[in-house]
Amino acid sequence: MIGLAVLLLATLASIELVWATGILGCLRGLNREGQRAVRFLLRRHVSEWAKERALRLMSARLMLHSLRSLGLIALVASPFALIVVVNALWPYGLGRAYADWRGRLAIVAVSLLYLFMRRHMRRAKGDGKRDSGGGSERFLQRVALGNRAILDITFDMERARYKPWTDGEQPLFVTGLARAGTTILTRLLHEQYHMASLTYRDLPFPLAPNGWARLSASFKRQVTRTERGHGDGIFHDLDSAEAIEEVFWRHFEGSRYVGPDGLSPVPPQAETIKAFRDYVGLIRRRYGGARYLSKNNANVLRLPALLAAFPQAILVHPFRDPLQQALSLRRQHIQALTLAQDDPFRRDFMRWLGHYEFGGDQRPFLFSGHPAATGDRNGIDYWLQLWTSVYTALLAQPAEVRARQVFVDYDAVCANTASYVVPLTTALALPQQLDLSSLRAVSPRVISEINPGLLEQARALHATLRAHGVHNPA
Repeated sequence: MIGLAVLLLATLASIELVWATGILGCLRGLNREGQRAVRFLLRRHVSEWAKERALRLMSARLMLHSLRSLGLIALVASPFALIVVVNALWPYGLGRAYADWRGRLAIVAVSLLYLFMRRHMRRAKGDGKRDSGGGSERFLQRVALGNRAILDITFDMERARYKPWTDGEQPLFVTGLARAGTTILTRLLHEQYHMASLTYRDLPFPLAPNGWARLSASFKRQVTRTERGHGDGIFHDLDSAEAIEEVFWRHFEGSRYVGPDGLSPVPPQAETIKAFRDYVGLIRRRYGGARYLSKNNANVLRLPALLAAFPQAILVHPFRDPLQQALSLRRQHIQALTLAQDDPFRRDFMRWLGHYEFGGDQRPFLFSGHPAATGDRNGIDYWLQLWTSVYTALLAQPAEVRARQVFVDYDAVCANTASYVVPLTTALALPQQLDLSSLRAVSPRVISEINPGLLEQARALHATLRAHGVHNPA
């Protein structure tokens, strides 16, 4: 069954590559050049000298068209080459699937149906428009991240082929509400201490970090360092640490905690916690046994489970002034809606990664006091209520969780970086002092349309967070 599914996916990938590469147009051009050469040679009133000279020029053009066509043919056939290589390394029944005539018949039927649907979609959108879900890279992401069978297959193959690293230092889990400095703090830790963290280079097969790294090593993928879609001045490339870990939790536990109204703090099952321990070990193996670093805001839903897997883990919770963080959340939500209008694929991609913080698929964490799913996300009260519910829940954790929590006042750290170097280095058990010199304080924004009672409640909670946070000894 696995072999049949992979063979079908390779077929569909090749179909997409036919459109993405424009190979049909290239082959038509090659055919035109050949016919032109034949017609010229058959002309009676052209001297042999002229024919010989023209033939040399036509031969050069034919050679270029032929080489380009061969390259595109190889690219279109690459999905089949890939699955053959994978089957040679980790057999999964590809040969049996190909020999089964019923399976091949099913693949032909599904492929013809897929061709019909894709042609219909392309005609409906117009050939001159870009298909937001098209292209070989996006198609691969759609297949790899949006398909439960592929996620299962890749993780099972990874666990069977590679042994997880089980020894090492205590992992760091950076988690909280978005727009609190979680990304910047994670990037500083990743870059300064070379920790093991999932990066964009581990996509689109994040559940098979070692296998995909081995298969993609020859690709030498490079992406220019650019500003991320948030528009907040944070730049990234393929090797930037990113919040990809949630793909694991959404795959194994998504049906239990992801609901239409939001994300519930449902304790993960024991077998999932065991699998997560292996997963972290596989990521550490991928990066040479380095200390594991996770940036995943949704981990606020499962802090006891993280400690069940790693009792000595450190749970890092950055926070900001509630009003300023709420304003940033709202601004980012509006920007995500705009980006999704220009690129509908973005919404699917964020959902596959388990990111429900912003945009058309925004869903709140369902802690006590959370905002209603039907709440007005254009108003600041929705985001301020979300802020209060999340950080109230973080402060109300069981004793064993509280013992491992580190609250970081991001505003205070940015305002006085030098004073927080030693406290943060100690609290996070870092081998040498953390360099915070790149952090800059953010200018506060002013707003008037806000529920004063809600703001007062949030500010009281903010004072409690600061009292529990890493302290400036000065």
